[in-house]
Amino acid sequence: MGQRRATETLFKIIAAFIDRPTWKQAELARELGTSSETVRRHLGDLVEGGLKLEREEDHPHVYWSVRKNWLPGAVAFKGEEAMDLLRLLGRAPPGALRNRLIAIAVDRLTRAGLAPAFDPSTIQPAPASPEEEANLALIEDALAKKVALRMRYYTASKGRDSRRHVSVHRIDAIGARPQFIATCHVANELRRFRVSNVSEAKLDSTEPFRPTTKDALAKLDRESFGGFRDVGPVVRCAFFVRDPEAYWVARNLPDDNIAVEDAKGGSRFVVETAGVLVLARFVAGLGEVARPETKELAAEVRAIAQAALANATR
Repeated sequence: MGQRRATETLFKIIAAFIDRPTWKQAELARELGTSSETVRRHLGDLVEGGLKLEREEDHPHVYWSVRKNWLPGAVAFKGEEAMDLLRLLGRAPPGALRNRLIAIAVDRLTRAGLAPAFDPSTIQPAPASPEEEANLALIEDALAKKVALRMRYYTASKGRDSRRHVSVHRIDAIGARPQFIATCHVANELRRFRVSNVSEAKLDSTEPFRPTTKDALAKLDRESFGGFRDVGPVVRCAFFVRDPEAYWVARNLPDDNIAVEDAKGGSRFVVETAGVLVLARFVAGLGEVARPETKELAAEVRAIAQAALANATR
């Protein structure tokens, strides 16, 4: 029993230094619920065993610290922190990287006697292809290193691929597929790109990185709708939805920028945006329960409805 308690104390000391790199000897004793002399003895044993601990006296206190590289080649996490990381891995898009890291985390936790309380494989977010995983990693590297990214990009509105350089400023998880905001070097303006539309990506340090500002990013967010911004101007758009459907719409809006106003028999939804086309698709999808109230939005909804009707009657 004595040997077991001594071993438990040693493990608790290691865990304490994972949490904090420096402890007063008396404070560490209180943390562990033991005497200062017992802690001193165990710390001495750890030093003799090869643990890189530094001792410093400042009467009446004694300080013990670990060096920055006291766990060489490893990053330490407490059990509950590792569990939180495992939860986040479970929410990541399925793919080889997610599977490999989940397997490593589960194995390490199980060997430490901390078997996970849930199976991350039972969580199934939207899948990512191997190419999408590889491209996302390159986009993350371009963001972290502030290096231009050269890529082939498929533009759905034009129906074709084009090569370009971009400077990545932020990565967003919008809907099922991640997007990133970057300065397009061809247009020399901020744009959103879908990771799934990227191919043949690589870092290119020969092309100068083009920085942006927080204000510019915030402006793009304000002017976008559902992650989309058209090349046109920002316009005020409003549409009415009758009750009781208005309650559902208010809880399922595709963008947080929409203001909701009380109106007779329903609710009015108002937003200033340059993403009128995406908003019009949403309003058109509501059918007869919605009514556009501004001319730009009404024109787009009408065009969408007429095209759908024409296709349906062929």
